[in-house]
Amino acid sequence: MNVPTTHVSTSADTHADTQIIPLDLGEHSYNITVSYDLKESLADVLAPWNKGQQWVVLTQQAIFDLYAPVIEKLQVSGYRIHPIIVPGDESAKNIAHAEKVWTQMVELGCDRSSIVLAMGGGVVGDLGGFVASTYMRGIPVIQLPTTLLAMVDSAIGGKTAVNLPAGKNLVGAIYQPKAVLVDPSFLKTLPRRNVISSLAEAVKYGFIRDTVIYDLFINEFDKLASLEDKALLAEIIARSCNIKAQIVSNDQFEGGERKLLNFGHTIGHAFETIHEYGGLYHGEAVLYGMKCASYISHKKGLLDDESYATAMSVLNQFPLPPLGDVSADRVLDIVSHDKKNINGTLSFILVDGIGNGVISTDVTSSDIVESLSVVK
Repeated sequence: MNVPTTHVSTSADTHADTQIIPLDLGEHSYNITVSYDLKESLADVLAPWNKGQQWVVLTQQAIFDLYAPVIEKLQVSGYRIHPIIVPGDESAKNIAHAEKVWTQMVELGCDRSSIVLAMGGGVVGDLGGFVASTYMRGIPVIQLPTTLLAMVDSAIGGKTAVNLPAGKNLVGAIYQPKAVLVDPSFLKTLPRRNVISSLAEAVKYGFIRDTVIYDLFINEFDKLASLEDKALLAEIIARSCNIKAQIVSNDQFEGGERKLLNFGHTIGHAFETIHEYGGLYHGEAVLYGMKCASYISHKKGLLDDESYATAMSVLNQFPLPPLGDVSADRVLDIVSHDKKNINGTLSFILVDGIGNGVISTDVTSSDIVESLSVVK
């Protein structure tokens, strides 16, 4: 299935067309804006929401060190804005860190008119959304993703969460941002490993919905991984955002179609939990999970031999750290606590041909254990 994107041309000083992608959720609707160097005019972009209230920029130290001038420019422009720094890894996504942020917000005098600007990757976006959804029973949040993974996936759709020792994202809420502002120029400072990990969420869309994205990963992987082609990068980001916007618009609360976005995530989340959210990036875990899901799809006759071989070839292009010793019993235990497990029935995402994700309720423990053979 090929998915169109919405193009809106802007002034000649941009490096590429600005692309406005609407996410239609009635009174909670908002736009995803994709535009190179958007951060340079952030004061103007945020102006519709600025009424003189207190703003909080939730970010991590590495991002703040690189982009403090962006925040300073907002302050010079009259924004009452203060940074709150949190750890940049998964350790930030817990109730203890959320409490620290809430406390700092109280100390800053934040009230129900205040706005959280989540400036960072998926961890910052998830935590920022969770903090905003709960502070004084809910204040606005705007997502300013700085990683490719956040740009194409986690910043979009309103999922917020923190982790528990028993599993990833077990405490959270669906809480939509006021806007998602995507500036691909943030990515020029991204380490290669982070880029490779982030591309996992983009290739996921190729597997479940858009064969154009899938074919780009077959033919243009090196260009995508190097970020050297701005037009290609903008296309991948916009196509990915458009797919997620369409799916979330149809199914905000993950009652059906939105579950397709979990392709590779069920077993992938188990791998993350086993690694205690350290040593294995989210996208790397999902790539391993997509290998397992592709194997199960092939085993159940949904992917023919040729399609399965091509799928594994696409996934094997991604350089991944060793998975290490993964106990099948531990994987099954974690999967049994997965949020997609309802009344003992697991909704597992498979692909019935490339570009056609499907929800399966007949993936067994034996299927999962057998699929681990392709990642060891």
